[in-house]
Amino acid sequence: MSEASGTRWRTAGAVSAFLVAGGAGLFWLRCMYIVLRSRLSTDPLTDPHGYELLASTVLALPAAIVLAIAVPFVVEPGARRARLAKIAATLLVVLTALPLTALLMG
Repeated sequence: MSEASGTRWRTAGAVSAFLVAGGAGLFWLRCMYIVLRSRLSTDPLTDPHGYELLASTVLALPAAIVLAIAVPFVVEPGARRARLAKIAATLLVVLTALPLTALLMG
């Protein structure tokens, strides 16, 4: 395999990882918005039975896992990838714990 071919595959993998991470990230953000809107609303008709709160919380977890796995593959292998993986996983765990806390507080 030539160097150009390896670079081409690395670039294709990075673009694919970026697209997967972007899609999972947008889905995760949408779920977080729905959870927070449902939990913080003062109107009882916003989510009367809590289905939006429950479903969005449950769907946010796999989206966060896919996002945490895909984000490090956007950069080239090495120390930057490991650092990015630690930062992404920590942020997603903390930010996904917020709606779980909101779910349990209600």
